[in-house]
Amino acid sequence: MIADSAARLVDTAQALTDDDLCEASALPGWTRAHVLTHVTYAADSRTRLLWAARAGRIGQQYPSEQARAEAIEAGACRPAGAICADLDRAIQECLTAIREHPSQLWDAPAILLAGGRRPVRDVLPGLRRELEYHHVDLAAGYQPADWPEDFVATELSLVTVLMDRRADAPPMTLNGHGMLHIGTSPPVDVTGPPAAMLAWLSGRSDGSGLDPASTALPSIPPLG
Repeated sequence: MIADSAARLVDTAQALTDDDLCEASALPGWTRAHVLTHVTYAADSRTRLLWAARAGRIGQQYPSEQARAEAIEAGACRPAGAICADLDRAIQECLTAIREHPSQLWDAPAILLAGGRRPVRDVLPGLRRELEYHHVDLAAGYQPADWPEDFVATELSLVTVLMDRRADAPPMTLNGHGMLHIGTSPPVDVTGPPAAMLAWLSGRSDGSGLDPASTALPSIPPLG
């Protein structure tokens, strides 16, 4: 599944020209070059975590937020051919590290930038999120409706739990595919395609394609 997500993103990236990469992505302040560079470094960071675990060390995903941001800014200045080649290399190295990782070491600890100390097995879902979410963020034809069904189902469950725990988000419960009960006052039931719901909850849609049982959708804070 991760390999399929990776292949789709690489195929999209390889069709982009230098001019295409200079255009804005769906992420504020980032061009398409920034998005692809970010995915490249995200894959490399996970490869390092797996290598560290195999060496008996606790790997750290990035030195700091600032170091990651500076690397992305520098990397986004490269020509399209270099960016796409580096993306493919990074992803293939990470997929190889995943395939070759010893089964008894998946619970080895690692330090993730956002999640802190976590088992290195979190590399797998984390990489797939990078590939699928940022493929949409690239704004190059791949849409939330193109997300695989298993990815949407898994992420919907995760995102609703995360939102439900946040003080700045209305409480919410996912009631099966395509139905979300939000405990605002009065409560709101939102229905629609699961992919459209995930796009809205993850900040990749304004809620188009969803049907709230009121005049407007509730305000949802940024997921990140």
